[in-house]
Amino acid sequence: MKTNINKIASYIVLGTLVLSLASCEKPSVIPDVDPAYCPSAVEILLPEAQAGLVYDDPATGTVTLPLIVGEKVALQWSLQPDTVTFTDVIWSSSNPTNVSVNADGIIEALSASGLGYSIISVTPTGMYSATGVSASLRVKVSETLVKAASIEVTTADGENSIFIGDQLQLTAAILPEEATYRTVTWSSADETVAIVDKQGVVTGVGTHGQLNETVNIIATANDGSGVVGKFAVRVKDVVDPSAVTLDKSFDKDHYACWIGDKSVALAYTTVPEESTVSKIQWESSDPEIATVVDGVVYFNYSGHFGEFTIKATCPNGTSDEIRMNLPAGLIREHFTNENNLTWGVAAQAGNGTETSQVWHSEGYLTCTTYNQNANTQRGDFQAKGKIWLCTANYPVIALKMDYVVDKYESITSCAFKFDCVGKDVESGADYKGELGGGDKKWSKRYKCSDGSSVFIYDLREKSFPTGGVLPATTVAEFTTFQIKYADMKTNEQQLEYNVYWVETFKSLEAVQTAIESDGLTWEE
Repeated sequence: MKTNINKIASYIVLGTLVLSLASCEKPSVIPDVDPAYCPSAVEILLPEAQAGLVYDDPATGTVTLPLIVGEKVALQWSLQPDTVTFTDVIWSSSNPTNVSVNADGIIEALSASGLGYSIISVTPTGMYSATGVSASLRVKVSETLVKAASIEVTTADGENSIFIGDQLQLTAAILPEEATYRTVTWSSADETVAIVDKQGVVTGVGTHGQLNETVNIIATANDGSGVVGKFAVRVKDVVDPSAVTLDKSFDKDHYACWIGDKSVALAYTTVPEESTVSKIQWESSDPEIATVVDGVVYFNYSGHFGEFTIKATCPNGTSDEIRMNLPAGLIREHFTNENNLTWGVAAQAGNGTETSQVWHSEGYLTCTTYNQNANTQRGDFQAKGKIWLCTANYPVIALKMDYVVDKYESITSCAFKFDCVGKDVESGADYKGELGGGDKKWSKRYKCSDGSSVFIYDLREKSFPTGGVLPATTVAEFTTFQIKYADMKTNEQQLEYNVYWVETFKSLEAVQTAIESDGLTWEE
């Protein structure tokens, strides 16, 4: 290449000299020279037989071609743009002992030992070798063919039905994991109902007017084993709903939504029953409080509260609506959803130990303390996000949880302090410190028949060191809201306590009713 460049440079100098001599005699015109085009991209092309075997290896995130020792494949290449000046390329192998490649792009699987794979690369040659343009293919070598034993066909979200004209992505998982070939050939048992492409994308193509046609989509192993996997897809016609009726379970008159639930799914029916529900338009009267998508109402987490209307409208204009309420000050955490935890043990550590929490599907948390010092444990229980309080709506805070003094005979005392940091959302007034003024300043403690306790704080009588008692008209946003659960004097290592629920109530009587609804008795 260096020689070529020198030659080109010599030609340019020589041409300049000739032109200079000639210019003494008469004017001359410099001839046009075609520009040189550099490659902007290079692509490796596989024969059709091998192209269907290439897969994305989840372990490495690379495109992989499986080969068996002794197999040879002639690779081709393509340069872009089509007008590149030089079309020669150089092939290379990162592990020639596993896979070799010659100057013509012919690769051969030699050995599955060592790394067991090689990265085959192709790079344009000539004066463009410094452009950084190249392409690569990972080749994995197996000593012998390991055939598929089974194929499981699934979808990402478990969906198994589509409307005519819609698409559904299927995925085939081949077992055993050591199977040589990881791809399948897709086919449809009835292409008058649905078709499927090479990537497993199913398209509904049924006849309009025919509802609920079901077809098997088949994935056949590409190793000659004859192993198949099947997935039944239901293809539905697009039918406009003529009427929609919303279930009123979440109506404001008998249900209050809690902002910590994040969302609720509305139940509804349509006429006809087998309608295309995606045709329904959903609307919220106040998106600052809540939005709605396909019948799922999503609550804000910015401190907007109040009543709002969710409306569902059919294509013909008929509609139904539900009036809902997201009141300020409501807390209702019963730990029924692992992905919706609003409370948990504080992530503190000391003396080589850490706190932890375990969610139980029955609806409670188990919290583990840490070594506060040589003979003292601590495990603060706190809100994991913002909490809003409103004395006018819900003046009573209650927590049903274990009291370690009752649970462990070795513990004779502990610190139990409700600690908060918040602001009035309108005035900005601060409310900080230990609610009630310090250790064990709860309004009441009910001992329940299951061994737990319900700790009760009445916001109408308990004050903060900074800010005092919350006014009845105040909505306050708290960024720190926790029980300081510390100074558990014991020689034991790391204690456990359960938390069953955290809730705000309109009255003390409502707390008692909640305890009794759990089938428990209580005493002060």
